[in-house]
Amino acid sequence: KRTDHIAVFRLAATVAVIWTLLIAGSLGWNIYKDRRHAFDLAQKEAQATFNKDLAFRLWATKHGGVYVPATEETPPNPYLSHVPERDIRLPSGKRLTLMNPAYMLKQVMGDYSGLYGIRGHITSLKALNPLNEPDEWERKALAAFERGAKEVTEVADMNGAPHFRFIQRLITQKGCLKCHGRQGYRENDVRGGIGIALPLSPYLAMERKRAGALLLSHGVLWLIGLPGI
Repeated sequence: KRTDHIAVFRLAATVAVIWTLLIAGSLGWNIYKDRRHAFDLAQKEAQATFNKDLAFRLWATKHGGVYVPATEETPPNPYLSHVPERDIRLPSGKRLTLMNPAYMLKQVMGDYSGLYGIRGHITSLKALNPLNEPDEWERKALAAFERGAKEVTEVADMNGAPHFRFIQRLITQKGCLKCHGRQGYRENDVRGGIGIALPLSPYLAMERKRAGALLLSHGVLWLIGLPGI
């Protein structure tokens, strides 16, 4: 009988170990899937923001830019001084200045970042405006575009916080040559890229909350199983 008890105990211990491994495996797999889902959501939001910026830029390029009142916030662009009729004066005496697509998009990105915390940056290896110079990460991505890449993504720290970084290349169109033709660009050249930096904190907080719920549910299931074993 003692031998039978030992055999039963060993069998129960083996089943308990298997049960524990199954629960741990299920917990790990579900946490992994939730994290991937969080990153997928972040990438979709970054892509949607890029699509918005690209559509706006294409519209502005199609119209050759727009004229707006020259103000302290929107002064004449010194990098468009070579463009004929950069500044015009209405019969009323009001002064208008030309905003090219990059100038327009830069302002829109600044407003969007202030409202929603998602940073956008139009950049190039041959930027006219020093404010459009790429950072180290963007420079590597732009170099990858020269080698044929179309998109670069990565999770990276910015100002001490994790961000999903996303950049897609920009192709030179006929309307771009009005401002950038003198730089030697031709149609269909890689002009640069539009980058998006999306804070991951909300997504990681959602993932941690879900992970806590999974840990609790799997812990309860594991405890229920042990007495049965």
